[in-house]
Amino acid sequence: MSEAVRIAGTAHARFDACAPRCASCRYRAEDRHSLEQSIPGLAVFSSGFGASVADSRLCRLHDQLVSPDDTCAQYDPIPRH
Repeated sequence: MSEAVRIAGTAHARFDACAPRCASCRYRAEDRHSLEQSIPGLAVFSSGFGASVADSRLCRLHDQLVSPDDTCAQYDPIPRH
């Protein structure tokens, strides 16, 4: 019985790793400096590069901050070269 649980856990982990999330979306601006350019005055509050932003990045499609685990219907994976 424990073997089946392990396999189910592995399948779940694989799904989680491949799920369509903002972290792997082409619209997510990976460069943190784009936040300061897009949100004037952000650096004044020391939030542009601090813990309050953390791993959030700018979604260029929706023009808003997104966390890596966020999702939306317009997800488009980053093209692999």
